Amino acid sequence: MRIYIDEAGPFIVPPSGKSLFSLVLAVVVPSSVEGTLFAEFSALRDSWPNQEGEVKGSKLDEPQAAELVELVSRYDVFVKFFATDMSKNSDAVVEAYKSRQADSITASLTPEHHPQLIAQLHGFADAIRRMPNQLFLQAELMIDLVLAVVEDSTLYYVQRVPAELGSIEWVIDRKDRTLTEMEDTWSSLVLPMSEGHFARMPLPCLRGADYSHFDDRYQIDANDKEMMRHVKWVREAYGMHDVNRPLGLNSTRLLSEQRQFVDSAASTGLQLSDILAGILRRALNDRLQRPGWKNFGRLLIADRRTPFLQFDVSRDGSGRMYGQIEKVWPALKAGNKEMLVPVGAGPTLPSY
Repeated sequence: MRIYIDEAGPFIVPPSGKSLFSLVLAVVVPSSVEGTLFAEFSALRDSWPNQEGEVKGSKLDEPQAAELVELVSRYDVFVKFFATDMSKNSDAVVEAYKSRQADSITASLTPEHHPQLIAQLHGFADAIRRMPNQLFLQAELMIDLVLAVVEDSTLYYVQRVPAELGSIEWVIDRKDRTLTEMEDTWSSLVLPMSEGHFARMPLPCLRGADYSHFDDRYQIDANDKEMMRHVKWVREAYGMHDVNRPLGLNSTRLLSEQRQFVDSAASTGLQLSDILAGILRRALNDRLQRPGWKNFGRLLIADRRTPFLQFDVSRDGSGRMYGQIEKVWPALKAGNKEMLVPVGAGPTLPSY
């Protein structure tokens, strides 16, 4: 299984002050259908007139966008995204949020903690404070995306093609950033935050499902002495002292062992995620008419959580829709893929 991740939008505050969304988006593609899907996608892309070089979602008209959405919806792949309205993310809002995030990392430290642990967590907090706001927001949405994709893909495909969970690859568009910049962001923010999340909140699993492929590769090995030292460090960092707690997920292996940052021009999967991200962003910003995005919900798994994030705690956090979102949201909630297989067709009892 490969997960192709791209972003759409500059993550900067619009001078006009009007609503303007940026987002991150993942396309999750089982290896069993990748070849056929990509062949169809390439044929469709090549059939579009007036396309020079790499096709971008910003260049498609409504019929072309609708064609692509319809094509992808025929396959058992899914899309996940998180978006934020940059008109609501002033420098003051983002700086305050960064400060809260950094403070929370070291809030529970005491003189009794190991000096190395104290130094590492303070270094992590300082890295957050130093990050440019644009990069920080991208990373924050990326963290939420990675966590949600891991949870959704494992739960979704363990019911359908569990062997896909034995090899999970991440392919991330590097845009115009250097490999060092991408690696630094991933290692300084995405990995630590993801590891902390899974340490505190074990991965939701389905009772009776076949996790053998996933466990064989991504469960922590109790015989790995170096990994067990790391587990002890993580539990100390997050104040978890339950010795009977399961060892859980080797998130470093899951998120780093098969991960690459590449130019989308060299990756069909990234081109697909780029175009879909562009279609969705244009829909949210009222730059593509409804016929182009009305069936986008068929690419998403049904989910009650909101994909629209805000960082100003002084605002109403109820998830109230407004403006263009009110028009797009019903389409995004229509025709979704069901997480659980039909009763009688496989395991259906969730176990958390």
